[in-house]
Amino acid sequence: MRAPVLTLEAQDLHIHYGTIRAVAGVSFRVAAGSLVALLGANGAGKSSIIRAVAGLVPPTAGRILLNGREIQGLPPHEIVRLGVAVCPEGRRVFRHLTVTENLLLGGWVRQRREQEETLAHIFGLFPRLAERRRQRAGTLSGGEQQMLALGRALMSRPGVLLLDEPSLGLAPLLVREVFRVVARLREAGVTLLLVEQNAAVALELADYAYILENGRLALEGPGKDLLSNDHLRRAYLGEAPEEKTLPPG
Repeated sequence: MRAPVLTLEAQDLHIHYGTIRAVAGVSFRVAAGSLVALLGANGAGKSSIIRAVAGLVPPTAGRILLNGREIQGLPPHEIVRLGVAVCPEGRRVFRHLTVTENLLLGGWVRQRREQEETLAHIFGLFPRLAERRRQRAGTLSGGEQQMLALGRALMSRPGVLLLDEPSLGLAPLLVREVFRVVARLREAGVTLLLVEQNAAVALELADYAYILENGRLALEGPGKDLLSNDHLRRAYLGEAPEEKTLPPG
């Protein structure tokens, strides 16, 4: 499954819901083919940024660039055509449609032949979906619905995939399965922006990460470097930093 090579960038992004400020002056860059994690506590503004990139929420100010082209203000369907797809928080599958029907809806921007090729690719990524291809989505387990939501996003063959809390509510075994697929997508050259509560796993995978606090950028750096940051370990990994002792003498 070949995808276009795309770079995503936000410059001085502001997002409001009425008088409530969700994001204030955030800038970030996701280089083509890289995985960038966007981390922070609930209410930090992560999902608002995902919605703004997808065209679901208009920014109050700032720019969103896809390969240098401004996309803020474009309707969501046009942003999908340009190569951006979203795997939303909470799965949001079409419960009364079958697995195959859900997937085909995700590939509406592609020709029939491309849809069939991509469908076969996704069934290879998620054998469990292949086994349940004729089953209604509402009868799937939570983990299977998450696989379906991810597969549906991939059906458009995106160059940029926005992942909003893909491991939320999943058992540890299924969390590993989801992140196995995420790692494979990065290896395949898909540009990935990942919002994730499981900060330790996200930072292990991420080429770069941004930490949000109260709608503002608090910290950034290579993912594995941030794993050793004392502030991040206390705030997001639930760890106490190692005590530093003076040498004898």
